[in-house]
Amino acid sequence: MTLENAFKTGPAFKNSFNVESFGLVQGDAQDDPAVRLLLAAGVLADDVVGSMWGGMGIIESVPKSSEAMLGAVIRQATATSCNGFMVMNQANHGVVTPNNGVPQFMAGNGVHYYRLGTGARIPLPISAAVAALANGTTSTTSTQFKWDPAAQVIDVATADGISIRLLKVSPAGNMAAVQDATTKDVNWEDKPMGLFSI
Repeated sequence: MTLENAFKTGPAFKNSFNVESFGLVQGDAQDDPAVRLLLAAGVLADDVVGSMWGGMGIIESVPKSSEAMLGAVIRQATATSCNGFMVMNQANHGVVTPNNGVPQFMAGNGVHYYRLGTGARIPLPISAAVAALANGTTSTTSTQFKWDPAAQVIDVATADGISIRLLKVSPAGNMAAVQDATTKDVNWEDKPMGLFSI
């Protein structure tokens, strides 16, 4: 008679209602008691064009003194300036419509974000160059990154990148927000994602 390994980890029993999920959801910051209280709130600037959603790079600006109680003023990040990332956490008021499955926020809406340097772990869309770093030998601190506002992805920076660390690449099974160039509808698609410590 052989004894079973009581500590063996294996798949769930058949028909046990288990749904396996290995993917990431863009802008859904990972639970972490050490950084959850660093979640910041602000208001999208009146000059923000179109909509914004979780997982987008942002620029945090100092508000007017008369509006300081609302939090910082938030704008879209540029190719040369990014000091945080919007997240879906506690963003229960994002607008979802039949044509737009991703919760969106317009000018004047309140949003939540993490500043660079907080250590928050956030899934972000990545370029093919970033996905190629998942080779088992690249150090998590050896690459500089940048936010590409045109493609709405994190890309490899050649100089003056933002200081974030790539922890993991998830090539498939993800939910990435993708905006249709013609209709401007924003829906979920399966695209490569990276888990970054910002």
